[in-house]
Amino acid sequence: MTIAPGGPRHRARSVFMETSEVVQELCDVLTSKLVAGLSGVKDPGQVRKWARGDLQPTQPAQQRLRFAHDVIQEIESAQGRRVAQAWAMSINPRLGYESPIKAIREDRFQETAAAARALLEDAYDG
Repeated sequence: MTIAPGGPRHRARSVFMETSEVVQELCDVLTSKLVAGLSGVKDPGQVRKWARGDLQPTQPAQQRLRFAHDVIQEIESAQGRRVAQAWAMSINPRLGYESPIKAIREDRFQETAAAARALLEDAYDG
């Protein structure tokens, strides 16, 4: 049984983690440049500082990072790292033909969770 983001059995693992750990794990799957994009900052160097614990992201950025972490981890667990990476960057018809990275940056959490759920439930059409 898949535990889809936003579903009844979804576990938000990131709430138990330090922000620096969340950022490190996201950067392991994506890149610091992509993590910067989804969090709403332009400088990947800032993301690396977050990962080291030298700086703390703003509250809105932390929400985006934790949401992205949980969604990406769910996809990676079910479908593998390559699928998680491709999904995050790909144009998605369920997101108005925009990428999940852009949707997360725009705080479209419900819509992004639904798109991830569609992938995990084999209802992906993009």
